Amino acid sequence: MFAAALFALAGCHATVLTPSPADALRQQNQELEAKNSALEAQVEELQAQLAIKGDAATKSPTAEVEQATPRLAKISIGSLSRVGAKHAADGEPFKPGELLVFLYVEDGKGRPFQLTGDLHLEATVHTPFGFTSLASAQWGPLQLRDRYRSGFGTPHYSLTVPIIVQHEVPDATALVILTYTDGWTGRTMKVDRTVPLTNDDFSKENPDKSE
Repeated sequence: MFAAALFALAGCHATVLTPSPADALRQQNQELEAKNSALEAQVEELQAQLAIKGDAATKSPTAEVEQATPRLAKISIGSLSRVGAKHAADGEPFKPGELLVFLYVEDGKGRPFQLTGDLHLEATVHTPFGFTSLASAQWGPLQLRDRYRSGFGTPHYSLTVPIIVQHEVPDATALVILTYTDGWTGRTMKVDRTVPLTNDDFSKENPDKSE
């Protein structure tokens, strides 16, 4: 029986599949289906927004709907947020890098929440010349939505800002301050954190593992 099995295996040959025009068509079809699904989702969302605007003039949400609607409760800066200073070699001028911030947002039940407002970032650092601005940025509601990440790991916002400081910055820490203004209520929330300045290139790091 064992010899027969060996004989049968010896007669097996690997089949090499050669590319065909159908492969390209299948890939193109998959891409079109993905785009179509994305467009359908956008249409559904727009219809929902129009329905809400139309109903707002005729009826108000019930108390239960109000209680079930998530509200912003907490914003925090992830522990892997940092500044990639990217120092140049000895004798060469300093090369600015980027500030990478992982922002986590939760509702009252500690669940991920999406922002619908304006976010301002200000980062400062101590240099041999004193305290100076390291980076500054502003994001509107639509810009924030584009920076929301919900793949593997905890959903978060991935914010990247160019460094504007022009002086040599030793390995230390920078103070990052985020100020969020809710677009619906006008409520303002602020959070800050010191983040390290590093020489390594963090661009290859998986942001989904940032917390």
